[in-house]
Amino acid sequence: MLASALAKIVGGQLVGEDFSFERLCFNSNDCLEGSIFVALPGAKTHGIRFVEKAVERGAKGVLADRPVEGASYILVESASQAIIRLGHWLAQQYTGKVVVVLGASGKTTLKEVLRAIAPTSVWSSRGNRNTLISIITDLFNDFDRALRSPYWIIEFGIHERTDADDFLSVFSPYAAVFASLGAEHLEYLGSVEEAVSTNLKIGLVAQRKYALGQQDYVVEGATLYGSPDCSTYFKHGSFTSHGSTIGTLFVDGLEVDITLPFWGKRSTQAVAGAARFWLDEGFSLSELNWEGLQEVSVWGRQQLIRWNDFWIFFDAYNANPESMKEFLEVVKDVPYMHKGLVVGDMLELGDSSRYWHMELAHWLLDTGASYVVLIGHEVKVTLNEIRRLGGTAYVEWYRDTDTAKKFFEVPAYVELVGFKASRGVALEKLLENECSLEV
Repeated sequence: MLASALAKIVGGQLVGEDFSFERLCFNSNDCLEGSIFVALPGAKTHGIRFVEKAVERGAKGVLADRPVEGASYILVESASQAIIRLGHWLAQQYTGKVVVVLGASGKTTLKEVLRAIAPTSVWSSRGNRNTLISIITDLFNDFDRALRSPYWIIEFGIHERTDADDFLSVFSPYAAVFASLGAEHLEYLGSVEEAVSTNLKIGLVAQRKYALGQQDYVVEGATLYGSPDCSTYFKHGSFTSHGSTIGTLFVDGLEVDITLPFWGKRSTQAVAGAARFWLDEGFSLSELNWEGLQEVSVWGRQQLIRWNDFWIFFDAYNANPESMKEFLEVVKDVPYMHKGLVVGDMLELGDSSRYWHMELAHWLLDTGASYVVLIGHEVKVTLNEIRRLGGTAYVEWYRDTDTAKKFFEVPAYVELVGFKASRGVALEKLLENECSLEV
């Protein structure tokens, strides 16, 4: 695409020589030869600071909300809104079906399972990239293939009140598939009810709606899945010691034995939700790509990693109360006798943070873990609550991951340690240069 054409689409002004580009990037580290760098404002700094680095890595020009030195650029009033306008332009050219995956936790697993067992060609956003800017970026960079795919499967994470309106200004969802609804990003969304209603604002627009049956919140008009009284349900059988979940999918009176390449309880219901969607689209059970389930793997999600003489169950890409509860439920039941936990702050919970971190103490004690490490400011509340409750677990607390790494040492008797925290805690630092985990 020519920069002059993009400027017209997004309502910007090209300054300098026209240039052609093939890719969008909003992280200078992702820029390749033939990219355009989108300089976005951030919480701590502005992307304009990284223009030189982006150009050195191959960016042909820049899209920004302020003048740029040393490169041709498209000047816009708002870089974020410019990308949203581009997304709207891309979506208008598509005639297939847009499926959006929503919820507080389990979205990535559900999206990956929908993609994995798809009986037809689909395009989906990569990994955990679920913000509108990252989705549009991925879509632009893979647009030829996306246009040829009859389905787009998009995972979308709600972070702020305006996210629903921004998403609907770009996409018209044909179907919405809800994972677990609950507390998330309360620092920006105010309350659990507002977090849920913001998800529903998108989902209820869809022609078809699917929702997890075993949860507190009702999605009006949705086909339910994932509980024994639903037409489609995954019955958890057992966890294997090497990180698989064995169970049976019950769907419309039929049964399919399945082995999933990760541990999970509520997240295993993603298989039920995905199967229900594809069957309602007119495909049969035999047409679904069950072998594709063995390829479901996302960095930081439900990874089992060997480290020295014990295993690490690493699920620390992010955390909120819903995902933390499921993680700890799994740790409680996996087939290891002596278990430990490294748990960090659940961030972005606003005024509700103290409440949820006190609740966390109860969940931790219920696992029966004999060794617990807490990392961060918010979990100091958890530490105090464990002590108040008279918990028997051995508990350590560190203010941050860098400090913990200096003293972190797992007792010899521990066979498995679960890692869980919000992304900002960066628990992966504990494992750098000491374990096979890719960081």
